[in-house]
Parts: sequence; C-alpha cells; structure tokens
Amino acid sequence: MELHEVEEIISCLAGDRTKFYYFRDRYALMLLTDYITEKVGEKPISVAELKRSCFANLLNKTPVKKALAQSGNGYITAKDLEMIWDENPLAFVVTLGQWGSGKKEWRWKQMSRSGYHLVLQLNMATDHTQQLQKLIRPEDAHTFNYWGHPSLTKGDRGTLAWVRLDLDFETDEVLIEEIQCDWIRKVRSAVKYDYSWYGDYSKAELEAYANDVLEPYAKIWQEAMLAATIDFVRNELGIKQVYYHSFENGARLKNIGHSKPPRSLYTQLPKQFGFKKSWYAPEFLMREKKIKYFQERVEEPCWFRLPVSS
Repeated sequence: MELHEVEEIISCLAGDRTKFYYFRDRYALMLLTDYITEKVGEKPISVAELKRSCFANLLNKTPVKKALAQSGNGYITAKDLEMIWDENPLAFVVTLGQWGSGKKEWRWKQMSRSGYHLVLQLNMATDHTQQLQKLIRPEDAHTFNYWGHPSLTKGDRGTLAWVRLDLDFETDEVLIEEIQCDWIRKVRSAVKYDYSWYGDYSKAELEAYANDVLEPYAKIWQEAMLAATIDFVRNELGIKQVYYHSFENGARLKNIGHSKPPRSLYTQLPKQFGFKKSWYAPEFLMREKKIKYFQERVEEPCWFRLPVSS
C-alpha cells in the first residue's frame, strides 16, 4: 500500500474507541452471520443448506448449536445467530496503526512487497489494565509489548495481539500478512525464567497474573484476533476477498529464514476459520515482478482464501 492510503484509512476510521467483545467460538457465529446475510439477507435459511455450504464445519461449534436448538424448526436467520452471547466475554479495544518504510528496508520488515501495511491492534480493556496494575505495578501499560513491533506505545492499554494487512480497494482484496502476539510470550518467559524487571512484583504475583488474569486471553487470542480482523475488513473497509499466507509461501516471500512464526498460525488457524487453499495469489500482488516470478516457478504455490457466498 501507499502511505497516503494507510493514513487516509486511519484518519477516516480512527476516533471513538472501537470496542470488541469475544468469547470462545464467537468467530463461528460471525462467519455464519456474514454468510447468511450475503446469501439471503434477513430471510431464514435452512440448516440443510448450511450443511452443504463451505462453512458446514462451523455448525458443530457450541454457540452455533445453541442457536440451532433455539430456532428448533430447521431454519435459522442471521439475527438468531447475533442473539447468542456469553455471560462473561473478554473486552477489547481495537485501534489502527501503520508499518513499513516505503521502498526502504521492506525486506527486513518481513513484507511481501515494498510500501506500507495497515495494522489492526487488539488491545486489552480497562478491567485487564486494573488487574495488571494491581499485581505487576509496571512503569507503563505496555510493559509486555515488544518495542520493535506495531503495538501501542502510548495510553493506558497493552496490545494483546496485532495483524498486518496489505490491501487494494480496486481489486477488492486484503492479504493478512502477519498475525502475532508478543504479550503472552513475554509473560510466559518471565514466569519460566523468573524475570523481575517488568514491574514491582513478587514471584507469586507474577504467577497469579499469568495463571489467573492472562490465561483466559491466552486461550482465545488467535481466534479473537482473526475474528476482529475479518469483521474489520468486511464491515469497516467493505472488502470481501480475504487472503492469508500459507506457512511456506509466507516465509519465502517475507524473507524469513530464521525465527519463523509458529506454524499453526499459518496452517491450523486459517483452516479453523474455513479458509480454503488457493493456487492463485491476490491479484494486486501479481503486479509485482517478485510475486509473479515466484508464482510461475514454484510447483505448487499455496495461499489461503476465505470463501464468500457467491
């Protein structure tokens, strides 16, 4: 992306705090809601038809099964799915940032092409911040973020996870370049190696924070981050075509030789959300000589693409 494109999106969409609530498997409700809305609007759709769809595997998720049981007549609407909620969802605040240096150092910034990326940050809400201050007493709220990554550096919220996005409005495509969480990894390292420099805390307080406060976030951060991303891309940016790097493609195109990301983030996670393998790169990337060269010469180039209803 060009810098002015990133800045324009941030300018248009930044402002009031964007709250996002998440509970286990909410992504299944969100994906099916989008699918049904695109397919039939507010009308009911038969469960039999959903079983034949690309998202049939989501019907076995607990909150979806609850919605199906409440409808009870073999049909369901998008509204029925939206009504399903958890008593104690985790609260987040979503913010936007940017990543990249134009034509400089883009290979070192693990980007598929030169330019800039839009960053979506999933930040902890006030309830987490209060517990963090009580147990860890850090100098600032960003103590477990990594300074070299696109997390928040100001304010009173720590960034749980973030996603880097490359996109093109003309081709109606978004590529999820990277999804990552520094916070949980650094807390677990602090517990394992008894690090004491993140704040003013005892070993017992650090373990209490990791096990009691942070563990619920650790269990769902991957799906919460990806769910928030798809929701933002489709409902805020208005883009329907969502691509995701495969593990092998991503490492090669982003020049990652060592310290590769967890494989599951580029294998299990996209499959969990219903992404399907695609042998075609996003159209906007095929304008790049590097991508085109790679696509033509690799025997089986593999991407992931999120299905749409039509």
